[in-house]
Amino acid sequence: MRRRVALASLAMAAWIAGSTIGVVTPPPAVAAQPLLEIQQAHAGYVPALDGSKPIFILFIGSGARPDESVEHSLADSIHIVSIVPTKHKAAILGIPRDSYVSIPGRGTAKINAAMFYGGPPLLVQTVESLTGIKMDYWALTTFWGFQAMINSIGGLTVDVPFAMQDSASGSNFEPGVQKLRGGEALAFARDRHSLPAGDFGRSEDAGRLLIAALAQFRKEFAKDPSRLLTWVAGGFRNMQTEAPLNDVLALAFTCSLVNPKQVENVVAPGTTGMAGGISIVNLSSQAQTIFDDMRKDGLESKRNIPPSPNANLLH
Repeated sequence: MRRRVALASLAMAAWIAGSTIGVVTPPPAVAAQPLLEIQQAHAGYVPALDGSKPIFILFIGSGARPDESVEHSLADSIHIVSIVPTKHKAAILGIPRDSYVSIPGRGTAKINAAMFYGGPPLLVQTVESLTGIKMDYWALTTFWGFQAMINSIGGLTVDVPFAMQDSASGSNFEPGVQKLRGGEALAFARDRHSLPAGDFGRSEDAGRLLIAALAQFRKEFAKDPSRLLTWVAGGFRNMQTEAPLNDVLALAFTCSLVNPKQVENVVAPGTTGMAGGISIVNLSSQAQTIFDDMRKDGLESKRNIPPSPNANLLH
């Protein structure tokens, strides 16, 4: 049963992560491709799914457009999600896509280039080398399908934390709780120009959408257990996974116990700079402390959680 619940947690978390990435409208041939792919991070390695250790998943948002390779484009977003089944807790750790790091066999470059060079496996290797955290799975999402996934559950209730206006993403929100349709959620997820911290803030907002989806699922399931089928259908229409349906159904018993207010949403801190004429992010020493802390038990100690990158906008 613990294994089924853990696999269900993986599938549900991947569904939610798939709804934090942007969207473009693909041609019919591309639309037929899987919108979310989940694979074991290491061939021949079977992760412990009995609840004895955290489950670490690398969520990747591919920056591919319809005529580009999904697995060999720059990574548009990178998040480590840890699920701790025995404690009914989870944590989200965003890694800025412009982080200037060592890529095995490729020298030093922006971390998002690792997927361009070697697909998700090289990005996994790069993240593991950077953080010391061994990934159990990776999940790769594409842009297209975002609006359909949000719309399939009737929209997503989000507590917009501050005013957002960005002509580039299309965001135009006043602060407060509101129901976002697919296009609106897309604008929320992609807005970086109205955030003082840019991509750092955008990474945190992606985590906000994940937590909002968890909160909505938990509330809807408690009120009407049949809503589970709506969520599962919306996920499986857009997901390629080996997890069987009964494993995903078992997720209800895990998600209904996880308090979204207790989910940690952290972005690795750093500073912007230049290298070879391009803008980069230099991760700070505090980022390594955060990596080390998460590696131990999948969670972050309060003393190691940095201020929100959007702190100046929060009142």
